[in-house]
Amino acid sequence: MSDEKKAFFRERDSREIRKMHSKQVFRPRSLVKRILDLAPSEDALELRFQLTPGRFFRGGLTGKEASRKCFKHGDLIASSQPRSQQEAYQCREIPLAIRERDFSQLQEMKEEDINFVGYYFSPVQGRDERIRIVPFCFLPEAVKLFGYAEHFSKFIETDERGNKAEKFGIQVVPYAGAHRVQVEGADIVCKVPSRREKRQKYTLTLKHVPVEGVTAKRAVAWSLASKFGAIQEPEEIEPEMREPEHSTYNIRYTWRDQRKASDVFTFYPHDIAAYIAVIKHYRNQHNLTPLEMSPLALVSKQEAEFYNKLCNNVLIYDSTLTGKEKTRKLHLDEKCILIARSIGVLGHDETMFWLPERDGKLKDYDWNIRQFAE
Repeated sequence: MSDEKKAFFRERDSREIRKMHSKQVFRPRSLVKRILDLAPSEDALELRFQLTPGRFFRGGLTGKEASRKCFKHGDLIASSQPRSQQEAYQCREIPLAIRERDFSQLQEMKEEDINFVGYYFSPVQGRDERIRIVPFCFLPEAVKLFGYAEHFSKFIETDERGNKAEKFGIQVVPYAGAHRVQVEGADIVCKVPSRREKRQKYTLTLKHVPVEGVTAKRAVAWSLASKFGAIQEPEEIEPEMREPEHSTYNIRYTWRDQRKASDVFTFYPHDIAAYIAVIKHYRNQHNLTPLEMSPLALVSKQEAEFYNKLCNNVLIYDSTLTGKEKTRKLHLDEKCILIARSIGVLGHDETMFWLPERDGKLKDYDWNIRQFAE
């Protein structure tokens, strides 16, 4: 089985970036603007300073080890959401408005002092009390995965009359008929493509999806989670035997007021891409509840372009590398930190808010789709 990425998801490697018109940067001030100003096909930056906070290097850790530790234990923005089901029912703010307020603190900080790797929110009902973690770098990566599916991933859909039609995108099969859906949210089975060559699609079930426009949606939204595998396998959903290889970056955070490491749920690109597909599915039915109550930010076109440059136009100096060459591509935590800094510099609405009139369709963000289309 191939581990090579599909052409759509391939990025420039370090050697290719070094061949570009590169400038060295020795301090983090105004870095976001310098990255935004890069010509994607020509320019590159070589960062000659650390992005991962120094406390994660204690004990003589390498850059790779420190980055993993930062990704697992780095700073998170806490959601100022309702804390109970009753508070949620009484709250008139949608998650978007709450995120906008929470992220506004970044604009009050110096750019170089922003080191958040993501944000988190918490369920207000049910037995699953795990904190929900959203790493910043997985938000644009999910939009990229969604875009790939919309352009290149086929599936067969069967209507109520038994007619079959070929479609593109992430297949969405809701199980939203039960009365408890209003209070607990829907279970929705999704088929999400892999980013690797010759890999089957992943079957995952989104849990607690707000789909009913009732008061309870204000509490349901904070319980959103997923699990791999379908709740059952209907004829139109093929069996899936594998899960994405997430164990490498399985995040467990230790909170100051807890003795043990928290049991958390982390949203990965496949989960977020599936939820975007659910938003599209219900919008086509004139139901805006999944979009309105989404606890997951949808990035702007500008933020997607910024992320693309982080992946293809930026190197960082790392003295702990063993070879002669001491520059490498950014690690996940470093991408997250720079995305957080972009929010601080540009503001929430320019980065973590999808405005169709400004940004166009999410599926049409420019990830070099035309380059790989045949």
